[in-house]
Amino acid sequence: MKGRGSGDSFNAAFKGAIMAEHPQVLADRIMGQLNGGQFKAAFKTARGAAKAYPSEAFFFNLAGMALAQSGDEREAAQWFRKALRLTPQNPDIQGNLLKALINTGQGKIARDLIAKMLTKRKDKAALWFLEALSWLGEGQPHKAEASLDLALQENPRMANALNLRGVTRFEQGREAQALADYESALAIDPNAPDCLSNLSIVLDRLHRPQEALEAVEKAVSLNPRHVIAVQRLAVMQNEFGRKDDARATYRRLLNLAPGHSEALLELALMHEANDRAALIAQVSAALKVTRKNSAEAGLLGIAMGHLLLKSGDLSGSDSAFAAGNAAFAAPARAVTDQAAAMAEKAMALCPDTNTPAASPADPRPVFVLGLPRSGTTLVEQMLSAHPSVFGAGELPFAGRLMHDTDAPFGAQTFAAHYRTALPPMPEGTQAFVDKMPSNFMYIGPLLAAFPNAAILHIRRDPRDVALSMWRTWFSAPAMAYTCDQAQMARYINLYARCMAHWQALFGDRITHIDYEQVVADPEGQSKRMAMAAGLDWVPDMAAPEKNTAQVLTASVNQVREGVHKRSVGGWRAHADALKQLRNGLDPALWPDLD
Repeated sequence: MKGRGSGDSFNAAFKGAIMAEHPQVLADRIMGQLNGGQFKAAFKTARGAAKAYPSEAFFFNLAGMALAQSGDEREAAQWFRKALRLTPQNPDIQGNLLKALINTGQGKIARDLIAKMLTKRKDKAALWFLEALSWLGEGQPHKAEASLDLALQENPRMANALNLRGVTRFEQGREAQALADYESALAIDPNAPDCLSNLSIVLDRLHRPQEALEAVEKAVSLNPRHVIAVQRLAVMQNEFGRKDDARATYRRLLNLAPGHSEALLELALMHEANDRAALIAQVSAALKVTRKNSAEAGLLGIAMGHLLLKSGDLSGSDSAFAAGNAAFAAPARAVTDQAAAMAEKAMALCPDTNTPAASPADPRPVFVLGLPRSGTTLVEQMLSAHPSVFGAGELPFAGRLMHDTDAPFGAQTFAAHYRTALPPMPEGTQAFVDKMPSNFMYIGPLLAAFPNAAILHIRRDPRDVALSMWRTWFSAPAMAYTCDQAQMARYINLYARCMAHWQALFGDRITHIDYEQVVADPEGQSKRMAMAAGLDWVPDMAAPEKNTAQVLTASVNQVREGVHKRSVGGWRAHADALKQLRNGLDPALWPDLD
């Protein structure tokens, strides 16, 4: 064992070795280590250099950069603070500290520092940009947009600010404005992979899929190692049914970012049996180095659940799904409370009788609604297999129009705004499908605004629905209730109350389609759908797996498999795992459950 003296001698020798080197030589070595991905070695060298040259802020900053690159941004912030004490007005070090604070959830501290820095900085745009990042990290896109407006007032050609403002506008549902910002940013910097990837997302939402694919392909060609662009390419390949390409691209992503949680989840959902053992090993390894209860741990838990389920380990899969969902469950109650308030507002509304007459030239709306994972995507694929039907996907317009304004409901205004927001449709379209499941809250207003609308209500055993939701990761914040069984039960009960309310008011204007009957008799049920939508039936409607239309929902993998009965009654094998959900279902609303 070394005594105290020998340790002191070792430290003195180490410091002497460092002191013998010129600071520039040390700086070059550290930068080489950083550029080579040797972050631990870079930190060790930078820490030694900082001890040897305690008045050189540069080495403290490099130590922080090495820690940040290795994922320890909380500790990195301490080194950036030390560097900033030596050079308080250095904008690069200020930016590094602020980014570390924002990335570790310390947005309020970052904004307080920004407020102080703004009084002494001439180039304020960069600080407004970082303030916007802090607001976005806290789920406040409207506040982020305000900060970016200030940045762009100072520097109108700040391409990254235009790009980020596009993100904030997209998150607020203003797709056209987001598109304008992305296009403006690309006019300044046409080869920015980040912006091209974001452009791809908004083009997808605006039903311009080919342009969306071209944008992300360009991003990847410009920077084949750009993680976000490669991930986006994989997503689009899967949406188009190109599973082999998607799998290959996700594996490529894992080579760039080992342990990437979303890539591992997607591969778990679409993997082939001979890849399963290797994937389980990869997910297990990633879980060991991932912070518990983080979003990444949640995704990895759900990925493991699917892999164990396919392996036949039902108990292990139930535990993995529970652990994965726990990471996303915090906002579940607030989300369910909000949904309940929205539904109560719609049910309390007495829609006016001044309904707009549908123009013969207008495609007929077909609203496919119900609980998420009840079969709405399957039904849309069956309907849109008809040559005269346009599948518009999950359109958010009804919810926005109902709740983004405090103005009294007006059917004509509602219908006009809704139709204005619709994507372009092919010539000859007779009907379009809006399959937003949560439209079950707004059946009254929808029928008031569109008296010729078809309402197709998709019913499915709520326990099978719950099991499917429990196994699915939804990126939308409004779906957080699916991660908490008590809140999931509340939401399912809310849905039942809404449907009972609308059924009492509108009777046979609502067509009920049972999922269990659809998978048992796709031809017969697709004929019922066609009749409800005022269409002549075509045989392709009974074979939705042949529909090559892009699928943008969590059902993207299932609908390509063809109609099957495997999931009917699947909850029974997981009854214990769903005990809290089952106990929360109101018997008065669900009297037929056994």
